[in-house]
Amino acid sequence: MEYNIKADLEKAAKHAEDARALVDVAKSEARELSSEENKQFDTLMEAHQKAENSANQKKRLNEAFSSKIESIEKKAEETGKSVNKIEDEKEMSKRCLKSYLLKGFNGMTNDEKEFVTRSQSTIVNSEGGYTVDTMMSDAIIQSMLQTGGMREVASVITTAQGGQMNFPTNNDTANVGRWLAEKSAATNTDTVFGTAALNAWTASSDYIPVSAQLIQDSAYDIEAYIVSILGMRLGRLSNTGYTTGDGSSKPTGVATTSLVGKAAAAIAATTFNEMLDLKHSVDRAYRANGTWMFNDNTLLALKKLSLSSANQSLWQPGVVAGEPSTIDGQAYTVNNDLPDMAAGTHPIIYGDFSKYQIRDTQGINIRRSEHVAFLNNEITFLGELRTDGKLLDTAAVKHMRMSNS
Repeated sequence: MEYNIKADLEKAAKHAEDARALVDVAKSEARELSSEENKQFDTLMEAHQKAENSANQKKRLNEAFSSKIESIEKKAEETGKSVNKIEDEKEMSKRCLKSYLLKGFNGMTNDEKEFVTRSQSTIVNSEGGYTVDTMMSDAIIQSMLQTGGMREVASVITTAQGGQMNFPTNNDTANVGRWLAEKSAATNTDTVFGTAALNAWTASSDYIPVSAQLIQDSAYDIEAYIVSILGMRLGRLSNTGYTTGDGSSKPTGVATTSLVGKAAAAIAATTFNEMLDLKHSVDRAYRANGTWMFNDNTLLALKKLSLSSANQSLWQPGVVAGEPSTIDGQAYTVNNDLPDMAAGTHPIIYGDFSKYQIRDTQGINIRRSEHVAFLNNEITFLGELRTDGKLLDTAAVKHMRMSNS
């Protein structure tokens, strides 16, 4: 089933137009918005954001469903099995996971134990560790996409093992070739390569207690619940690492390593000119794939700035299905792990975020225990994702630094 996002986008655009109309009327009368008009403006912008969020969620679900089909087809091609066979194995994998969540390893049937023993990407042990197979991991990863922003725009690679990996880093935008006279020899201009080490830090969901009675209720979808909770917890935690992490047993955040592209004049506000300065501080070679990133409060401030001034190109709502809202003609990602505009903060980032590399190890480990919360009659679950992230090219992404005074 594909969700229709057109109605949400049209609704979002209508709210934005109504908000702009309020400002235009006040301007034509050479006055500021009244207290009542300010309330109407805020209400319209909140409604706009709600409709836009709904459209974005439906878009992600459509992309997730499409990705799911592609994943099955790709696995069928790689293994030489039919699509139907891969779908049958996926259903068996879901059945095994559900059985494990409900009854633990000892409660699984012989057929289920045999299936997971045969599977190269699925490991079960009697001590409670269950490494979810690739297609089931995708469901958790898709849930993680709802809680952040970095995974939407970064490059992601999945490896079978968790050993340290070295990725090449370089910035060749300053180098050019040269014109040669007849019979002249070519000149060597080296590209300076560095390396960035990506590890596999462990992100833990912490224990998730679930009532034993609830698990025994056959109508309760324990699998969907655990996938949702793990996705939200691991998604929030890892996104914080990818955004502001210090690299100590966690990812190195993009806000931590990106360079200053523009120093704002104010403590808690910006201007259209400053946004353009930030954008053009990034080499045009990266701007072709450039996007913006900021939190929801900053987005609201930019919308108000756009609607209350003549700089209407600063923010434009998406009105065509599949087309995003834009800042100066380019899409943006809302990442609430970035700070608000305040003294000395880095609230707005621009650049080619594909130069930020996320590395996951294959499979998400789920642990189940009947002992941790035994006295409370609860079964506890814990999820672990091994991941790391780092900006490989600091010339590709830059941030705005707010004034300290």
